[in-house]
Amino acid sequence: MLFRTRIGPGFPVTYISENISRYGFSARQVCAAQTPLTDLVHPDDLSAVQRTLHTAIASGRAQVEFTFRGRTGDGGWRWFGTRMAVLRSPAGKVTGLEGVNTDITERKQAEDELNFSNVLMTTAFESSPDGILVVGADRRVLSHNRRFLEQFKLPAEFAAMSLGERLQFVAELKDPGKFTEQLRYLYDHPDETGSAEVEMRDGRVLDRHVASLYDADRRYFGRIWFFRDITERKAAAQKIAALARTDALTGLANRSTFQERLGEAFAATRRGAAPFAVLYLDLDNFKVINDTLGHAAGDAALCSVAARLVANIREIDLAARLGGDEFAVIQIGSQGPEVPAALARRILEVFGAPHEVCGHQFKLGVSIGIAIADDHVCEDRLLARADMALYAAKAAGRGIFRFFEPEMEAGLQSRRALELDLRAALGNHEFELFYQPVVELRSGRVGGFEALLRWPHAEHGMIPPAEFIPLAEEIGLIAPLGEWVLHRACFEAAAWPDDVSVAVNLSPVQLGSLDLPQTVAAALARSGLPARRLELEITETALLQQNDATPAVLRELRALGVRIALDDFGTGFSSLSTLRAFPFDRIKIDQSFVRDLSMRADAAAIVSAVAGLAAALGMATTAEGVETAAQLARVRAGGCTEAQGYLFSRPVRPAEVARLLLAAPPMPTVHAADPQLVP
Repeated sequence: MLFRTRIGPGFPVTYISENISRYGFSARQVCAAQTPLTDLVHPDDLSAVQRTLHTAIASGRAQVEFTFRGRTGDGGWRWFGTRMAVLRSPAGKVTGLEGVNTDITERKQAEDELNFSNVLMTTAFESSPDGILVVGADRRVLSHNRRFLEQFKLPAEFAAMSLGERLQFVAELKDPGKFTEQLRYLYDHPDETGSAEVEMRDGRVLDRHVASLYDADRRYFGRIWFFRDITERKAAAQKIAALARTDALTGLANRSTFQERLGEAFAATRRGAAPFAVLYLDLDNFKVINDTLGHAAGDAALCSVAARLVANIREIDLAARLGGDEFAVIQIGSQGPEVPAALARRILEVFGAPHEVCGHQFKLGVSIGIAIADDHVCEDRLLARADMALYAAKAAGRGIFRFFEPEMEAGLQSRRALELDLRAALGNHEFELFYQPVVELRSGRVGGFEALLRWPHAEHGMIPPAEFIPLAEEIGLIAPLGEWVLHRACFEAAAWPDDVSVAVNLSPVQLGSLDLPQTVAAALARSGLPARRLELEITETALLQQNDATPAVLRELRALGVRIALDDFGTGFSSLSTLRAFPFDRIKIDQSFVRDLSMRADAAAIVSAVAGLAAALGMATTAEGVETAAQLARVRAGGCTEAQGYLFSRPVRPAEVARLLLAAPPMPTVHAADPQLVP
C-alpha cells in the first residue's frame, strides 16, 4: 500500500493507494480530508513513530524502516512494516515523505507466539527442579540449566570446557567408573533410552533419565539428560519400608519380618546350612506393670526388654516382637541344644536384673520355649513347637526355659480335643453346679452354699475345674460360662429357704465387664431370688487385674443389694488400702492358712489378725478348707464367723441341698474349752 504525506502537523496524507479499502477506508476520502498519518497509528506506537520520522527528516536520511500498529475502519488494529523515503524539492528542501506499508500481522503473531514459546521454554528450563543437560551428537554441550550445574557443583563456563574437562564432573559420583561406562554405552547406542539411579559422594541420590533427540527427518542429533534429586523421597520410602518391617514401639523386627526371615532360614538349611533354633519368649506378670504404673510405663518396659534382647544376640540372629509381651529369636547355627540353651540362660539372667522405668524399679521375669528346626518340620510347625515348649515352661513355674519334646505335641492334641469338647459342652448344657455349705460358727446352722462348677464328661468322667477353667479363660469361653453359672445358681437357690444364701465366684473377665451389674440384675429378676441372698466372690488376683472402673462396678452391685466377698485372702497382694477402697461384706481366708494351723504358730496368728481386722471393718470372716475338728476349733478361737470344708460336707448336687438343710443333729460344733481339740 503506497502513500505520500506532506510536511505538517501529523504528516497529512496527500496520496494513498486504493487497496486501503481492504482495511475499511476510502482512498479518496483520506486524501480529500488530508487525514494526518499519525491519526492512523496506535497510541502506544505513536511516540516511537513520530520520533523516527522527525529523526529521519532532521538527519537527512534517505530511507527509514519501522513497524507500527495501524487503525482499520472497523476500529481494529493491524501490524504494518513501513519503508519510507524523504521527498525533497529541486532546491533540496524536505517537502514530504513517501513510503510503502506492508501488512505483517500474521508474521508478527507468529513471531509473538514463537517468542512466547521461547520464553515459556526458557522459564520452564531454568525453573525446572530437574537438572537438564542437552548434548549434541558430536558431544558438544548445546544447553544446560542452572540446576544441573548446582547438582554436580560445576562452574558456569561448563559448556565451554573440553570433553576431558567436562568429564571431571563424575568425580562427584560415588561410583564414577560405573557412570562412565553407562555414558559410553549410551553414545554407542543412540536409540537407547532409560533411567537409573546415580549415587553422589555426599549421600545424595539422583534419578537419571536420558532420551534421544531427532530432527523432523528422524536424524539423530543428540541427547537430553534429566537429573532429579530423589534423596528425600528415597529416604522416606526407606523409612516407610522399615516401618512396615519393624515394630513401631521397640524397633525390633515385626511378625511379618520374622516370618520372612524364618522362611529364609529354612531355605538356607535346605541348601546345607547349619540348623537354627527359634526361642519363643513371653514376659511374666507384665500386665501388673500396665495396671499399676500405666501403659506408658508398660511401653517403656517393653523397650527396655527389647534393648536387652538385642544386646545379647549376634548380628546374624534376629529378635522380633510378635505382639503384646511376646518376643521371639531366630538363632542361626544351632546344631544342638547347647547353643540355644546358653542363650536362654543368658536372657533369663539379664531379664532378671531390675528394670528402671519412669522412676520405678521392678523385676520382669520371662518364660522361654525353644524348638530346633529339622527336616521334618515346616515354618508353622516349628513355631507351634516353640509355643508348646513355652506353654510347658509356664506350667512348670515360669521364669525358666523348656525345649520342645514330642510328648508336648501329644499333650497339645489332647488339649485341642478338650477345647472342642468344652465348646460343645457349653452349647449342650452339659455343666452342673454342686453346692458346698457355709456354716455359721455361732449357731452351727447352714447359712448358705457356695456354687461350684462341675463338668461330667461323657468319656473322661468328672473333669476337675482346675483343668477346664484356665482353658475356658484362654479360649474366651469364661464369660458365657460364668453367666450361665450365675443364672443357674440364682434359679436353683430361689427354691431354698429365705434365710439361705448362695455364693457365686466371678472370673476376672466378668469383673472387668462394665455390663456385670446389668447381668446380675437380669439373673435376679429372671429367677426371683432376692438380691440380699446372692453373694459374689472375687479373688485377690482377679481384683489386681482390674482397672479404675472396677470400684464403680462393685458399688453398682452393692446398690442392687447383693453382697461381695473377697475370696482366697492372703494368696495375692492385697493391702489395707484395698480393703478400704472396695465395699466387701466378707473376707474368705484361704485354705492354705487353715491347713497350717496345726503345724505353724504364725498361721493361727494370721487367721486371728485377719478376723480381727474384718470385724473392725464390719466384715464377716469365712475360713475355707476346714477338714478337722482341730482346725474348726482354731478358726473359731481366731474369731472367724463362718467356715466351710469337708468337715461339714463335700460339694453336693442340688437335690441333696435340702437334706443338708434338714440334717439333725446340726453341723459339728466345737467348744473352745475342749482340751482334746485345743492344744
